[in-house]
Amino acid sequence: MSKWLRSFMTGVSACTVALMLIDPGLAQTPAIKPPAAQKKPPATSTSTAGTSTSGTSTAGTSTTATSPNAAGQADLAFGAYQRGYYLTAFTEATKRVNATGDVKAMTLLGELYANGYGVANDDKKAAEWYRMAADRGDREAMFALSMFYLGGRGVARDRDAMVKWLQAAAKLGHSAAAYDLGLLYLVV
Repeated sequence: MSKWLRSFMTGVSACTVALMLIDPGLAQTPAIKPPAAQKKPPATSTSTAGTSTSGTSTAGTSTTATSPNAAGQADLAFGAYQRGYYLTAFTEATKRVNATGDVKAMTLLGELYANGYGVANDDKKAAEWYRMAADRGDREAMFALSMFYLGGRGVARDRDAMVKWLQAAAKLGHSAAAYDLGLLYLVV
Protein backbone atom coordinates (compact mmCIF):
# COMPACT_ATOMS: atom_id res chain seq x y z
CA MET A 1 0.00 0.00 0.00
CA SER A 2 1.41 3.38 -0.93
CA LYS A 3 2.36 5.95 1.68
CA TRP A 4 -0.20 8.38 0.24
CA LEU A 5 -3.03 5.86 0.45
CA ARG A 6 -2.10 4.92 4.03
CA SER A 7 -2.15 8.58 5.13
CA PHE A 8 -5.38 9.14 3.23
CA MET A 9 -7.06 6.21 4.96
CA THR A 10 -6.33 7.64 8.40
CA GLY A 11 -8.87 10.41 7.76
CA VAL A 12 -11.38 8.40 5.74
CA SER A 13 -12.99 5.09 6.59
CA ALA A 14 -11.66 2.04 4.80
CA CYS A 15 -15.12 1.30 3.43
CA THR A 16 -15.33 4.70 1.76
CA VAL A 17 -11.85 4.26 0.24
CA ALA A 18 -12.80 0.83 -1.10
CA LEU A 19 -15.93 2.25 -2.69
CA MET A 20 -13.93 5.09 -4.22
CA LEU A 21 -11.49 2.61 -5.77
CA ILE A 22 -14.27 0.43 -7.17
CA ASP A 23 -16.62 3.17 -8.37
CA PRO A 24 -16.15 6.82 -7.36
CA GLY A 25 -19.88 7.45 -7.74
CA LEU A 26 -20.74 4.95 -4.99
CA ALA A 27 -18.73 6.75 -2.34
CA GLN A 28 -20.62 10.00 -2.70
CA THR A 29 -23.46 10.52 -0.30
CA PRO A 30 -26.72 11.69 -1.82
CA ALA A 31 -27.82 15.20 -1.09
CA ILE A 32 -30.23 15.21 1.81
CA LYS A 33 -33.15 17.53 1.41
CA PRO A 34 -34.46 19.24 4.53
CA PRO A 35 -37.97 18.28 5.55
CA ALA A 36 -40.72 20.50 4.28
CA ALA A 37 -41.34 23.47 6.53
CA GLN A 38 -44.46 23.15 8.57
CA LYS A 39 -46.44 26.21 9.40
CA LYS A 40 -46.91 26.68 13.11
CA PRO A 41 -49.75 28.61 14.66
CA PRO A 42 -48.86 32.06 15.98
CA ALA A 43 -46.87 31.94 19.20
CA THR A 44 -49.09 34.39 21.01
CA SER A 45 -52.31 33.41 22.66
CA THR A 46 -54.54 35.29 24.99
CA SER A 47 -56.99 33.75 27.34
CA THR A 48 -59.37 35.75 29.46
CA ALA A 49 -62.02 34.48 31.83
CA GLY A 50 -62.92 30.84 31.58
CA THR A 51 -61.66 27.40 32.35
CA SER A 52 -58.60 25.69 30.94
CA THR A 53 -58.62 22.15 29.58
CA SER A 54 -57.36 20.84 32.93
CA GLY A 55 -60.39 22.31 34.70
CA THR A 56 -58.55 25.09 36.51
CA SER A 57 -59.79 28.63 36.39
CA THR A 58 -57.96 31.05 34.12
CA ALA A 59 -59.97 34.11 35.01
CA GLY A 60 -58.13 37.34 34.34
CA THR A 61 -54.89 35.77 33.09
CA SER A 62 -53.27 36.26 29.75
CA THR A 63 -50.22 34.59 28.27
CA THR A 64 -48.09 35.90 25.46
CA ALA A 65 -44.92 34.49 24.03
CA THR A 66 -42.07 36.93 23.76
CA SER A 67 -39.18 36.89 21.35
CA PRO A 68 -35.59 37.22 22.60
CA ASN A 69 -35.75 40.85 21.51
CA ALA A 70 -39.09 42.07 22.82
CA ALA A 71 -39.30 44.76 20.13
CA GLY A 72 -38.83 42.12 17.42
CA GLN A 73 -35.83 43.99 16.01
CA ALA A 74 -32.42 42.68 15.07
CA ASP A 75 -29.65 42.90 17.65
CA LEU A 76 -27.62 45.69 16.06
CA ALA A 77 -24.91 45.66 18.72
CA PHE A 78 -24.12 41.96 18.41
CA GLY A 79 -24.45 42.08 14.62
CA ALA A 80 -21.87 44.86 14.49
CA TYR A 81 -19.62 42.88 16.85
CA GLN A 82 -19.82 39.80 14.62
CA ARG A 83 -18.86 41.84 11.59
CA GLY A 84 -15.90 43.48 13.33
CA TYR A 85 -17.51 46.93 13.65
CA TYR A 86 -16.50 47.23 17.28
CA LEU A 87 -17.08 50.96 17.72
CA THR A 88 -20.61 50.55 16.38
CA ALA A 89 -21.12 47.57 18.67
CA PHE A 90 -19.90 49.62 21.61
CA THR A 91 -22.21 52.52 20.75
CA GLU A 92 -25.27 50.33 20.22
CA ALA A 93 -24.66 48.27 23.36
CA THR A 94 -24.19 51.43 25.42
CA LYS A 95 -27.49 52.81 24.07
CA ARG A 96 -29.31 49.60 25.04
CA VAL A 97 -27.82 49.52 28.52
CA ASN A 98 -28.78 53.14 29.12
CA ALA A 99 -32.27 52.74 27.64
CA THR A 100 -33.35 49.35 28.97
CA GLY A 101 -30.62 47.92 31.20
CA ASP A 102 -30.16 45.02 28.75
CA VAL A 103 -27.95 42.32 30.31
CA LYS A 104 -26.76 40.95 26.96
CA ALA A 105 -25.54 44.42 26.05
CA MET A 106 -23.72 44.59 29.40
CA THR A 107 -22.01 41.30 28.60
CA LEU A 108 -21.07 42.57 25.16
CA LEU A 109 -19.53 45.70 26.70
CA GLY A 110 -17.53 43.43 29.02
CA GLU A 111 -16.33 41.44 26.02
CA LEU A 112 -15.29 44.58 24.16
CA TYR A 113 -13.30 45.88 27.14
CA ALA A 114 -11.79 42.45 27.88
CA ASN A 115 -10.40 42.07 24.37
CA GLY A 116 -9.72 45.73 23.57
CA TYR A 117 -12.09 45.69 20.61
CA GLY A 118 -12.93 49.27 19.65
CA VAL A 119 -11.89 50.52 23.08
CA ALA A 120 -8.71 50.33 25.12
CA ASN A 121 -8.21 46.96 26.80
CA ASP A 122 -9.39 47.46 30.39
CA ASP A 123 -9.84 44.33 32.48
CA LYS A 124 -11.27 46.24 35.44
CA LYS A 125 -14.06 47.77 33.34
CA ALA A 126 -14.65 44.39 31.70
CA ALA A 127 -14.98 42.73 35.11
CA GLU A 128 -17.41 45.47 36.22
CA TRP A 129 -19.62 44.95 33.15
CA TYR A 130 -19.48 41.17 33.53
CA ARG A 131 -20.40 41.47 37.22
CA MET A 132 -23.38 43.73 36.47
CA ALA A 133 -24.67 41.30 33.85
CA ALA A 134 -23.92 38.24 36.03
CA ASP A 135 -25.77 39.78 38.98
CA ARG A 136 -28.77 40.12 36.67
CA GLY A 137 -28.63 36.46 35.58
CA ASP A 138 -26.65 36.31 32.32
CA ARG A 139 -24.87 32.95 32.14
CA GLU A 140 -22.29 34.10 29.58
CA ALA A 141 -21.25 36.92 31.91
CA MET A 142 -21.13 34.50 34.85
CA PHE A 143 -18.75 32.24 32.96
CA ALA A 144 -16.55 35.12 31.79
CA LEU A 145 -16.42 36.52 35.31
CA SER A 146 -15.41 33.12 36.68
CA MET A 147 -12.54 33.02 34.18
CA PHE A 148 -11.49 36.50 35.31
CA TYR A 149 -11.37 35.24 38.91
CA LEU A 150 -9.38 32.22 37.79
CA GLY A 151 -6.74 34.30 36.05
CA GLY A 152 -6.85 37.37 38.25
CA ARG A 153 -7.83 39.62 35.34
CA GLY A 154 -9.25 42.91 36.61
CA VAL A 155 -10.04 41.28 39.96
CA ALA A 156 -7.98 39.52 42.60
CA ARG A 157 -7.58 35.76 42.08
CA ASP A 158 -10.33 34.16 44.12
CA ARG A 159 -11.00 30.45 43.87
CA ASP A 160 -14.24 30.62 45.88
CA ALA A 161 -15.68 33.36 43.67
CA MET A 162 -14.61 31.45 40.57
CA VAL A 163 -16.42 28.31 41.76
CA LYS A 164 -19.50 30.34 42.73
CA TRP A 165 -19.81 31.87 39.25
CA LEU A 166 -19.00 28.58 37.49
CA GLN A 167 -21.75 26.84 39.47
CA ALA A 168 -24.23 29.62 38.71
CA ALA A 169 -23.46 29.52 34.97
CA ALA A 170 -23.62 25.72 34.90
CA LYS A 171 -27.02 25.74 36.63
CA LEU A 172 -28.28 28.00 33.85
CA GLY A 173 -27.08 25.55 31.20
CA HIS A 174 -23.67 26.92 30.21
CA SER A 175 -21.92 23.79 28.94
CA ALA A 176 -18.33 25.08 29.21
CA ALA A 177 -18.99 26.10 32.81
CA ALA A 178 -20.33 22.63 33.60
CA TYR A 179 -17.31 21.03 31.94
CA ASP A 180 -14.83 23.25 33.79
CA LEU A 181 -16.63 22.64 37.04
CA GLY A 182 -16.44 18.89 36.47
CA LEU A 183 -12.71 19.15 35.81
CA LEU A 184 -12.31 21.20 38.95
CA TYR A 185 -14.09 18.54 41.02
CA LEU A 186 -11.92 15.78 39.51
CA VAL A 187 -8.70 17.60 40.40
CA VAL A 188 -9.68 18.60 43.92
